[in-house]
Amino acid sequence: MLPRNFSRRFFLAWGLGVGLAATATTSCTDRFAEINTDPTKTGAASPDLLFARALKYGTLYDNDQQVGEHLHANMWVQYFANSTPGFVTDRYESNDQWISTFWNNFYSGYGMDLQEAIRQVQDKPAEVNKLSQARIWRVFLFQRITDYWGDVPYFAAFQGAADQLQPPYDDQRTIYADFLRELKAAATVLDDARTSNYGPADLLYANPAAAFPTPTVAAANQRWRHFANSLRLRAALRLSKADPTLAELHVREALAAGVMESNEESAIMRNTGGSIRINQNPLAVVLGFGDSRVSATLIDYLSRYHDPRLLVFADPVSAANPARVGLPNGLSTVELTQPQYNPANFSQGGARYRSITNDQNLLTYAEVCFLRAEACLRGWDAGSAQQWYETGVREALALAGILNPSIARSYLQEPEVRFAASTGLQQILTQKWLSLFGHNGFEAYAEYRRTGFPVLRPIAGAGETNGQVPRRLRYPQSEQRLNPAAYQAAISRQGPNLLTTRVWWDK
Repeated sequence: MLPRNFSRRFFLAWGLGVGLAATATTSCTDRFAEINTDPTKTGAASPDLLFARALKYGTLYDNDQQVGEHLHANMWVQYFANSTPGFVTDRYESNDQWISTFWNNFYSGYGMDLQEAIRQVQDKPAEVNKLSQARIWRVFLFQRITDYWGDVPYFAAFQGAADQLQPPYDDQRTIYADFLRELKAAATVLDDARTSNYGPADLLYANPAAAFPTPTVAAANQRWRHFANSLRLRAALRLSKADPTLAELHVREALAAGVMESNEESAIMRNTGGSIRINQNPLAVVLGFGDSRVSATLIDYLSRYHDPRLLVFADPVSAANPARVGLPNGLSTVELTQPQYNPANFSQGGARYRSITNDQNLLTYAEVCFLRAEACLRGWDAGSAQQWYETGVREALALAGILNPSIARSYLQEPEVRFAASTGLQQILTQKWLSLFGHNGFEAYAEYRRTGFPVLRPIAGAGETNGQVPRRLRYPQSEQRLNPAAYQAAISRQGPNLLTTRVWWDK
């Protein structure tokens, strides 16, 4: 079954992705030129246009948000629960159409756009700032992809125009090592003396709609440096179980190089709303379909903690019923047709998250605080785990619009919120999970797999995982046909193409 509003689009093999295509009405006199134009090569789009599109579509169009993030990560970390009988992922079952759409739209869409922007500037020393910022964003995008699937085409991806139509899948260990190298190198070579940068095409840090526009090259570079180092901190801690030595090295280096120091430096995609869908918050569009409700797990945590975000994250059930009530995850097709599970009995996501002008928090100072708190627990940062944890909680409350200091002080004294060394990691990760609600299910899902926190409710059905939270997505079925040798090599190395197979950093 297709999600509501799912565009039935057909794609070339992802290795042949065309990037940003300008669509125009073609007259008869243009037909010859059209026939003789290589569809595997991009047109004359500038690096600025390509980069802006990779930023905006990389923070997800509503189709990609629904089939990529909402129906997988958001369900599997129990932010939301499915209320539609025909949708299977909340029951830990696969839907190849949804998986394929997210994969294809990256490899033949905005990922290709970004690669073309890189190609156009990579041999021009004067464009080092554009190249560096594109390299940083490439890591951000690819981390989501490898965290979902594990081994994926990385080094040879997007080379369809160079006859690399069946690129190998690179192992995740190698991909992550390159992430860390790329982020370090790209941040280092940002050059304040060069006058060229993306200007207003930089939708993260020079967007006129942003709360903190940065008109100068130096100011934009500093934000991108701190973004790169914060992203390196995130990526390094992902390896805490798989390669703690490498993780510690890069955690220490990233902190020494300088990470985000305030919310002004947070990477946030601003949404202006209006009638053009790409300017609307994609989660708001998806929640407007009415196919999900807030998870009972989330409501339980918020209620038990006396968390002031309860009134922000979830709406009242109805005008006549002011309670916030969550829907259990994993309900069967039969259960979802029973009166007691009528969606009208459960809370929708809060009005803030159903607003098409709500911004998207991609990597925030609040998250950096929680990362630093964990690093302190591990002895990889010289600060205080409690201090960074409490700062992270305050910043996370502020992101949800709760700015009263006395509310934050009271919340930090709640029995399960008050920091204790013996339960510190669980508290840090649980508060990080709460802080990512409505913005970054990908990261919450990855961190749950890495640490086991927060503690989630088991679902009643077995699904494809015997009731356990899936550890990855299946590869699209089309990969077995389009790229069979690379696909077989990947599953031979990584394990069967199943929801239960763990990616490298999760083993």
